[in-house]
Amino acid sequence: MPNKLVFFSDENKVDYERFERFANKNVYNVYTQDDHSRIVVWTNKAVHALIDLFMEMKEPYFILYILSVSRCDQETARYQSMELSTSDTEELLYEFADYLESDGRHDIWIHSPKDNATIVYDKDNLIYIYGNLEAYEKKLLVMGYTRYNEPLFLPSPHAHCYHAEYDEKEIEILKRIHWYKTPLQQHDY
Repeated sequence: MPNKLVFFSDENKVDYERFERFANKNVYNVYTQDDHSRIVVWTNKAVHALIDLFMEMKEPYFILYILSVSRCDQETARYQSMELSTSDTEELLYEFADYLESDGRHDIWIHSPKDNATIVYDKDNLIYIYGNLEAYEKKLLVMGYTRYNEPLFLPSPHAHCYHAEYDEKEIEILKRIHWYKTPLQQHDY
């Protein structure tokens, strides 16, 4: 499977060594600030983790697919789904698993209005969980994840990879369901 990210270990050795301590593990960190809390997850099997995690939420789901770079002349934009069932959401994630995990041109969000919970899988291969963090932390532990007591971050500089072999998948995911399209926001880049 191609790499989604490229790191330059000789640029910032200290940050890269810090990253390497968790790079081949399934870990999470609970991040708390005054106004919000979230769980940040690192794994090399992100789609399996997304499916296990979103199954903790109640239907219906909404997916926000953010295409921030296109190699196929598709409009870079935010693409929001209509209401989706559990099976529709799971099927979409499995169908595009390799593309989502191996290419850095997008982010994908899964939201449950009933739970007021959101799971974000970003172009940096990090998963962000918002909602009932206690329940999600228990789920992560059952899934075999380890709590990591340092913030999870990526060394800088790093690069996102956009692979030609996934160009058809970029087109297919936009045709797969009906999307409501809105412009990218500043933080989407």
